[in-house]
Amino acid sequence: MNTLTLSWVGKKIRAFTLIELLVVIAIIGILAGMLLPALARAREKANAARCIANMHQWALALNMYNDDWSEYYPYDGMPGDPCAPQNTNAWFNVLPPYLGQKTLCQLYGATPAAPPSPRLNSIWICPSVTNKSAHPTSQSPYYTYAINLCLHEQSHTHVGFRRDRITAPSITFVFCEEPEDNFPETNGQFDTVTRHNNGSHFVFGDGHVEWVAFANFCRSANTVGCPAPLGQLQWDQSGINGDWKGGVPFHWWPFLNANNAQF
Repeated sequence: MNTLTLSWVGKKIRAFTLIELLVVIAIIGILAGMLLPALARAREKANAARCIANMHQWALALNMYNDDWSEYYPYDGMPGDPCAPQNTNAWFNVLPPYLGQKTLCQLYGATPAAPPSPRLNSIWICPSVTNKSAHPTSQSPYYTYAINLCLHEQSHTHVGFRRDRITAPSITFVFCEEPEDNFPETNGQFDTVTRHNNGSHFVFGDGHVEWVAFANFCRSANTVGCPAPLGQLQWDQSGINGDWKGGVPFHWWPFLNANNAQF
């Protein structure tokens, strides 16, 4: 009879010592500490790219609307129910059809309602939003993009300026990121979005999309953290001592003295 010899029988199996185990854990921790920030930066770059792609879509819709409506910009809309009568001609109800999308009224008015959610990918939502748990309702909709409210004369919200009246289209904001609230319009005092490397993406009057640092688009000392000299300007002043003052890098108002201009 052949005898099977197990060569490992009787041999001592060496295990990790506690010190060795702690060293391995420490090395893993160091590597994780080095890799996680890099992964977070890579994820944000991907989110920012998707956000830019969304804004390119809105830029196309805006330009097509301008072409169809004698150069005029759409109404910016009121907070609250997207289906309210005063919002019938708001940007969020007139631009989506140009992109083959449902209007915001249709989304909120569906059965069941299907409002844009931060948990779902869509042209309505910037992927870099921080409030992922928001639950929008028709009375409290949720915006991460907004139109520039300076595209119309003050107190005449239902009539916008024409695209061809923009003096410097390549440096004038027309569409913006919104700080995750229920306002469909914004300006340099209230638009404090800095979710992309302390800055925000904008659609400009010539249709291009560009990242701009917060310090270059904020207005008014009432805006937390807005530095001088822009922090000394009031958002609602479009004269040579306001939005069109020398040295202002980007404009919210489309031309000089636009806040008091006639259409």
